[in-house]
Amino acid sequence: MTTQAPLWYREKIRDMVRARYQSNGGFLDATMTRGDGGAGVVKFPIIGRVESYELSGAIQKIQNTNPDLSMAEVRMRDFEASAWLRVQDARRQGPNEQAAVGKMLSSAIRRRRDNLKFEALDKFANDGSAGVKTIGDGSKLIDVIDLMEARAQIRGSGAEEAIWNPLPTAQFDQLTMYKEFANADYVGPKLPFGDDNGLRKKTWMGIQFLEIPDEHFVFGTGAFGTGSAGNGFNTDGYIDLFMWATDAMGNEAEWDQETPSITVHADYEGSPMLAKVGLSAASIGILPEGVKRLRVKSQVRSQRIAA
Repeated sequence: MTTQAPLWYREKIRDMVRARYQSNGGFLDATMTRGDGGAGVVKFPIIGRVESYELSGAIQKIQNTNPDLSMAEVRMRDFEASAWLRVQDARRQGPNEQAAVGKMLSSAIRRRRDNLKFEALDKFANDGSAGVKTIGDGSKLIDVIDLMEARAQIRGSGAEEAIWNPLPTAQFDQLTMYKEFANADYVGPKLPFGDDNGLRKKTWMGIQFLEIPDEHFVFGTGAFGTGSAGNGFNTDGYIDLFMWATDAMGNEAEWDQETPSITVHADYEGSPMLAKVGLSAASIGILPEGVKRLRVKSQVRSQRIAA
């Protein structure tokens, strides 16, 4: 028997439960274009360009200029997160403990949504035939000059939609050491979703910078998880960051269930409940000219910029 998740398994915020620090996910929602399709396959049409031609004045056949039309396709991938809940435990738990279980399950799906996007960006950049440009060799710290180069090439290609650049906290801190990044003359309006949730969001030179938890940055020789002595990053290596225009990357979800469904298993002792959330989604690179990989030196603390 499947029942609707009780209200106490919906997301609630209380002051008594202390969860281990982790990414709650969902930071990259709406940063990529939506696709279309069905039966587990999502499609993203790609069209070329049409040029005008000058009329000669003579009566003659037109010079047909059909645009190239291609299709990027990707198969959906399925994920779920689950947790067994004993009825005895549910009776003993208060609303805050129960809400924490639901929140952890929801966060697992949100993190997966973000990681699917990062995996697609990395795969696109590593595909030599795609032509995604890598800026930097990983030997230097993040620099506004590299960011401006990436932005200039994306805008120079004709992209007019929003440009996104998620950053780990240390790299975001490093950028604040540059007066150009901190100067209000360069800063745009606050992002619509830039509420005070502890993570910074900033518009600079038309780029939407998103500070998101370190655990999402897992590409490069100094990626998260390779560090030591309490550091998540290996400062002897590099990490790969990505900047992209919205329409240059595609993402679609056929099924996205964040609110847990509760199934009672009467054939088990105590009739425990199984809470599940799920996701069926996929991400893919579409337009290489709208994606740039920024290879920067891994760091865990800021460094002053020489005047």
